[in-house]
Amino acid sequence: MVAKEILEKKKEQGNHKVSTITENTSAFEAIAQLDKLKIGSLLVINNKNEILGIVSERDILYKCYNSEIPLKERSIKDLMTPKEDLIIGKLEDDTHYLRNVMTQKRIRHIPIIDDSGQLAGIVSSGDILKNELKVTEKEARLLREHIRNPFGIHLYDE
Repeated sequence: MVAKEILEKKKEQGNHKVSTITENTSAFEAIAQLDKLKIGSLLVINNKNEILGIVSERDILYKCYNSEIPLKERSIKDLMTPKEDLIIGKLEDDTHYLRNVMTQKRIRHIPIIDDSGQLAGIVSSGDILKNELKVTEKEARLLREHIRNPFGIHLYDE
């Protein structure tokens, strides 16, 4: 499966909207938004809707846990992964490639761009896990059927 197919499935389920914040948003507001939406990352945009970076709950936690600056005074600009360091996928990238990138880079979310360079959506490690689980369950079902019926004659009722 490729990123495009995952994004299409998310759209069918109504789970395709990418949540954003501005770089001047406080860490406190970002956490509140992450909690409210039950998501793990937010794209950081400017007033022209251009992507400036991404911030995850881990970014906020790791960069703020030992700080004496209150969360309401910490700007996302100081906590986000900037655009220059952002790992971006393409619609044609398959799930094995995306999973390997996420594992190697220790990230959980990859923005996906289309052929024109526009944001198509975000693929999370959870999206990939759901896909791989479905594939594995289907393979297991087919193997069980083959073991029960190696000659293709349907003798058993399920």
